[in-house]
Amino acid sequence: MSDANTVVIVSDKEELVNQISQKLVLLRNLDKIKSCSIDEAQNLLEGFSPNVCIIHCEHNNNFALNLIKKIKKQEIFKNLPILLINENCSREVIIDAFDSGISDVLFMPIIDYELLIRVIWCLGKNELNLKNEARENILVDLGVIQSETGVYTQKYCEEILKNEISQTKKYSQRACILLISPDKKYPAYKSPKEFIEVIQKSIRINDLIVIKDVDKFYVYLQKTKLNGAYSVFERINNNLGIDCGANAGVVEVMEQEFKDITEALDDALQKANENTNSLIVASDFYSEQTENVSIASSDEYLEKQQNKINEQENQKKTQNHSGKKYDKNSLKLFNQAYLRKLKVVVNPVFKKYEDILKIKKQDFAINFYTGTKSFFSVSSGDVNASFALEYDCVENVCVRLSITDNDQKRLYETETVDFTILDYRKVSLMMNELIDKFILILKDKS
Repeated sequence: MSDANTVVIVSDKEELVNQISQKLVLLRNLDKIKSCSIDEAQNLLEGFSPNVCIIHCEHNNNFALNLIKKIKKQEIFKNLPILLINENCSREVIIDAFDSGISDVLFMPIIDYELLIRVIWCLGKNELNLKNEARENILVDLGVIQSETGVYTQKYCEEILKNEISQTKKYSQRACILLISPDKKYPAYKSPKEFIEVIQKSIRINDLIVIKDVDKFYVYLQKTKLNGAYSVFERINNNLGIDCGANAGVVEVMEQEFKDITEALDDALQKANENTNSLIVASDFYSEQTENVSIASSDEYLEKQQNKINEQENQKKTQNHSGKKYDKNSLKLFNQAYLRKLKVVVNPVFKKYEDILKIKKQDFAINFYTGTKSFFSVSSGDVNASFALEYDCVENVCVRLSITDNDQKRLYETETVDFTILDYRKVSLMMNELIDKFILILKDKS
């Protein structure tokens, strides 16, 4: 930390200001303490930038929350650590404060050592922010970072990705890489910068964006599993709005070669671009050697499902109903890819809607299982809704949605699709439509 630091305390309670000031005198390397009311804060901060700002918020005081937002919108204060003193504020206000840019929160009553620890942490963060800003300025000057967006440039794309992958593997961490682009509905008058801003709004501060091409971007998601990548993709599409969307390929970083990762992502994005708002698991396009590495880390559940698929595969010929021929290696790759689809798409969606239905009504009878034949059903009285997926052990899945009322069909839809296009978003939309119709029928009967 620097030789001298300045702390500003913002509160409408003079007694609290004095209490905090008396505790902070124990802090080393403290140059001065300044204080003011919430209304006076903006004027006080003009002309200088303190090392830490402590803001007191009592009973969901909107003026305190708005002050935080105003401070963080100013360029000079973008790295200023703000410590929020919370007194009887709701959880929503605290979350809003973090979203607005505070660094930490302290709850009343104030404990001496806790206040000092959090202020010291904020001072350290201030120093780190200033160093990071200096480094970022150098990277901008060198052309590694794009000045107008703050993302990594196309020129250094490969070096940045290789470095991040190396760090992930070195410390045995989880990470996912998205290769994402806007879909065909994306307005021609919008610039790539606007698309990047949408991505930035949808990811965490420690995630990276790297430009691959004019309209293609790598998004490196630190400490993230595939389910987390699906959530990020949903946020991006939600932030784009209803007029357009995005398509992407995704891969979870494990022991793959860099070339295999980038080639698989290219193939996955190409596949996704054939549809709308699709996220395709890039590992579905790996070579056989890479597949074996990925599957080696599968859990006991996947091993059981693999055995089931193998049993059915042995009963099949190497030619499907369309007359298309596959060798044994191709069939093996398809089956391994479908296992991952069960793990990261089908099972999470089924579990998600089981939880949603349990909240809606207690007397729903809910059952589901996943495998070569996956099935989800919910019933109440004489009304039953079901979502079935039947895998042909090659590349297609038969999707069936049905609702029956007193054994009479109220809905029956079936189609056969390439299983690689069944991403988290698509399966969720189909399930959501089924549940909505199921609930509507129950309301009509009541």
